[in-house]
Amino acid sequence: MKQPATKLMTRLAYLGLLPFIISLTCLWSETKLFDIPPQQLFIAYSAVILSFLAGILWGNAIDHIQHKLSRNALLLSILFSLIAWGVLLRAPEQFALSVLLLLFGFIAVWFAEMKIRQVEKEGQPADYQPMRNRLTGIVVLIHLIALAS
Repeated sequence: MKQPATKLMTRLAYLGLLPFIISLTCLWSETKLFDIPPQQLFIAYSAVILSFLAGILWGNAIDHIQHKLSRNALLLSILFSLIAWGVLLRAPEQFALSVLLLLFGFIAVWFAEMKIRQVEKEGQPADYQPMRNRLTGIVVLIHLIALAS
């Protein structure tokens, strides 16, 4: 049976897809939401989530500070946050480039986090890595669809 915190983590993680789906729908229909262009909605939410994931990477690095990968994870977490910030400064004028950079960021954060968890043999919570794999795949697909819009 899942722990209450694990259930909450899973629900919140999947609910985090809703703003992506809403902004993607706005892109398709060329509809503003709160008088904000759909490209800006998509980029802003994507950048916020990439920064959030970079923060998780930072936390993982701190938790495993004795490992040689920790230094790289700390540097990468800052790099991903700077990428997200840079994208916010250029979007929506350079929408395709912004989406590609964010897409790269999501894949790279996922890969870095997965490697740290593998090296540290961190398997708890057991549902976390499969959930991250699915979510990252969905987010990548959403970004590819946004590029095609």
